[in-house]
Amino acid sequence: MTTEEFESTIKNFVDKYNNNLKIQNMLKKWNAELLIWSKDDNAGFIIKVENGKVVDISKSTSFNEGRIKVVGERRILIDMFKGLKNPSQLYLNGIIEVYGPERDQIILDRIVEEIWG
Repeated sequence: MTTEEFESTIKNFVDKYNNNLKIQNMLKKWNAELLIWSKDDNAGFIIKVENGKVVDISKSTSFNEGRIKVVGERRILIDMFKGLKNPSQLYLNGIIEVYGPERDQIILDRIVEEIWG
């Protein structure tokens, strides 16, 4: 699984997220920078959210970016963002790690519930 597939998967997920009207209404006051970090590559993507909508995706080579961090192996992150693996189960089993303020983690839980059901 390549870096290009990782980027494409993130972009496809963002399109799905931005086109979900329920999420947009629910999170219209949420602003955040989310780092999706691949431990394999020591690189990832910053997803910038303004008023509940993703406005930018950029590559990152610094783990110090982002208020919220989702960390895992690239193939796991790809499967997760493709909807093949449930993020809640991955987190509970210690396969991915999530760092950030509790409020933002609760918001991520709501997004997971809405998109992955």
